[in-house]
Amino acid sequence: MIRRRMFRSNAVSIVYNFLMTNKTMDAIIEDNEFSTTVSDFITKLELDDELLDACYRIEERIDIYIPVINSRLKGNWRFDRLGKMEQAILLFALAELEQGIQDKTIIFNEAIELTKIFCDDDTYKLINGVLDSL
Repeated sequence: MIRRRMFRSNAVSIVYNFLMTNKTMDAIIEDNEFSTTVSDFITKLELDDELLDACYRIEERIDIYIPVINSRLKGNWRFDRLGKMEQAILLFALAELEQGIQDKTIIFNEAIELTKIFCDDDTYKLINGVLDSL
């Protein structure tokens, strides 16, 4: 389970990088592989095939996922007003849900745990609310 969470954390990091740089997933992965060969300070972002597929799914379907997330946000919140890490976590959870491999409860719990690690203290409530409405 700890290894799986590390893989998910790596996957969310890749999605975050994708959102920040607008590079392709392939370019991000290649950059990380190159960087880890020339530097001791950069960690290799290891993933299993399932989570790597979810990353590619986001790249292909982001234009479908964003309206889904927007439809679940309350008040005047929109996807583009969320922080990039919150966006990455929500996108990754949607991609995993669409894969249908992992149980919905596991995906939601992992997304909330990653939010508690990477985001502000109460942000997990927003992520939980959006995911619960799916």
